[in-house]
Amino acid sequence: MKKTIRMGILGAGSVGSLFGGRLAAIESKNFSIEMTFICRKNNAEAIEKNGLVIQFQEKRIQVPNIRAVHNPDVLDGELFDYIFLTTKAYDSACTLKEYRAIVSNCRFLIILQNGIGNEEIVSEFCNQAKIIRCVTTEGAFLLSPGHLLHTGLGYTKIGFPFINIEEEKHAPQRDGIEQLYRLLCLAGFDTTLSQNIINESWEKIFVNIGINPFGALTRLRNGDLLKNEDLKALMADAVIEALKVAEARGLVLPDRDYVSNMFDVAKNTADNQNSMLQDILKKKKTEIEFINGRIVAYAKELGLNVPINALLTVLIERLEASYMKDSSSTLTVI
Repeated sequence: MKKTIRMGILGAGSVGSLFGGRLAAIESKNFSIEMTFICRKNNAEAIEKNGLVIQFQEKRIQVPNIRAVHNPDVLDGELFDYIFLTTKAYDSACTLKEYRAIVSNCRFLIILQNGIGNEEIVSEFCNQAKIIRCVTTEGAFLLSPGHLLHTGLGYTKIGFPFINIEEEKHAPQRDGIEQLYRLLCLAGFDTTLSQNIINESWEKIFVNIGINPFGALTRLRNGDLLKNEDLKALMADAVIEALKVAEARGLVLPDRDYVSNMFDVAKNTADNQNSMLQDILKKKKTEIEFINGRIVAYAKELGLNVPINALLTVLIERLEASYMKDSSSTLTVI
């Protein structure tokens, strides 16, 4: 008899739909995936009618076995093994309040968001021992409701931010994350189990810091950002400032060239419009507060100057203000 694994994507936009769709498409003799998308009404209706279409280069797959809902009342009393939180970082608190019942009852809550410090917000609504962070550089773009473009391959790393799974008392958590690791690998994601996911989230934020605001301000896709040497120099400076802040906060990071890594990610996701650019084009609130803005806030606490990140933060915030009368949002997704 097959084992049933129940999974939910809370805020299924571009990246959430990519992970949920690929996981739902897994075929196995040993288990079956029951996948639920919690998303906007138009996306839910399209997926319920036609399934989710994922397009990557010349390949196109249709995933029919996804339940999609937009009304939280439908989920009352339901139990999930894994819930992925894929809303925008600034919407975490209000989303977790609205869906408190399923969050409280799920075995594991996986934070799949941009930004640093997100786990601190989530821990106010959820037992720390079941919080997993998922860091990814996969690129995706929702072309239309129910139709997703996978714009670039990347890496995915998962880990517990608050507990050490090597301790015997956390054996259930170890089993849970090892199962998640196997599922992500079966779904085609290049996945690593991390013992220090906080460091990994910082390494990912260096990528976002160097790409996202520059793409948003210039309207350029990731690959096109690399065609101008002056622009590349500024992207590098933003990452170097963030590295200084990380070091001042006491983070012991691996000895890597994070600027080159950021450029490599831009190259490998060349056709991608980063999430901040997508938000600007749609005249939505961005996650600048949790990316460059978080570096500015930490730097202020430490008495450091980060002029490039400060300028980028102000420019994006002013750009937002030019088209937003009300910055409130409901279930804004990535």
